Amino acid sequence: MTETRTMMMKTSIILAVLAMLESTALAVTPLSGSEIGVFYGTAFALIALLLINYDAQILIREKKRVPAGFLARYFFYGICFATAATVSLEFFLGSFLGVMNLKIAAIAFGRWLCET
Repeated sequence: MTETRTMMMKTSIILAVLAMLESTALAVTPLSGSEIGVFYGTAFALIALLLINYDAQILIREKKRVPAGFLARYFFYGICFATAATVSLEFFLGSFLGVMNLKIAAIAFGRWLCET
């Protein structure tokens, strides 16, 4: 349980740092509003990370796969993208980048995240 909590904290820190770096980089581009979208998408990525952790605990405890958690995550992603698309295209692109931060963190820092 401690290893999971440590991994969740490391991932959350990486997501926050990535969001700050990306929003800083997007602030100097002509895509106004996309830097706020990055934080919006990262918030949904953090919710998805909590849902992944919850699904993993159910899988370990009850030894069964529940597709409801998978569907709930993609439902949240759909809400994120649908609401972001109503604001502006730049906000939508920023929120897409924010949601992708979870994937970026897993690919770029996966080995470090698994160390205890």
